[in-house]
Amino acid sequence: MENGIVWFMNWEEQLIVWLQSLGAGSFLQTILFYLNNFFSFLGEEYICVAVLGVVYWGLDKKKGERIGVAVLFANVGIGLLKNIFARIRPWAASDKIELLRDVEGFSFPSGHSANCTTLYPTTAYEYREKKAWTWAAILIPILCGISRCYVGAHWPTDVITGWLTGLIIFFACTTVLNKVKNKYIFYLVVLGISTVGLFYCKTNDFFSSYGMLIGFIAAKWFEERHVNFENTKNLWLVFLRTFVGGVLYFALSAGIKAVIGNIFPDGSYGYLLMRTVRYGLVIFLLIGVYPLAFQLEKKFAKK
Repeated sequence: MENGIVWFMNWEEQLIVWLQSLGAGSFLQTILFYLNNFFSFLGEEYICVAVLGVVYWGLDKKKGERIGVAVLFANVGIGLLKNIFARIRPWAASDKIELLRDVEGFSFPSGHSANCTTLYPTTAYEYREKKAWTWAAILIPILCGISRCYVGAHWPTDVITGWLTGLIIFFACTTVLNKVKNKYIFYLVVLGISTVGLFYCKTNDFFSSYGMLIGFIAAKWFEERHVNFENTKNLWLVFLRTFVGGVLYFALSAGIKAVIGNIFPDGSYGYLLMRTVRYGLVIFLLIGVYPLAFQLEKKFAKK
């Protein structure tokens, strides 16, 4: 746990203690444990990769780009804020609170809550004809936010601020991208603002997100000029593209980490910069270069 500041209100501690005491010693407590861990999972990178993969690689890359940009902006923004407020997480600040899911970094605001209020509302907006996404955009952020308190990862005010931050980014992205003529100006402005974090941020989450943002912007520029792949309505191809892309995501992350991850000592500034390089390369290869492989589909189809 990074060095930070302990600050919370009594009601926040009391609420988390109450949540964790529900069904104590009964089967209900076991059910609540697994349910809340599942709801927390809905705000993690695996779900973001899955949703972005299905939409971007498979169904509609323009919609996928908007979803991806919103989520990346949220992640970078949360990283900037966390390193300003440096709030210690509940489980580390109070001996009354248990940690029920692995976490790292600072607490305020909640990254999971922000992710959910950008990922699901942006997807619902892009597919507004699908009512199921509207319900997902409302319910999942609420359930995920509550779960983050239950597992001892966040204070209630972390969650509320995460929701608000995610919603602001969602509205900003959908509004600006509908009006600007050159999206890259918007992207680079946000990237420029985010660069301030290089001078004061000390946590892995910011440097990972910052690298992803650089990789995503570079990948879209490369893809539009040198790849320009086509989406597909074939659900089997959507599944195949997403599955292979997901495997590549984890393989590239592990492979590049093995090559450059140990150049600098863990926790050093050099290590953090290499983390930015690593995540930037992974996203660039997946978003910009991997779609070149989709051309093989036509060759196999002819055979």
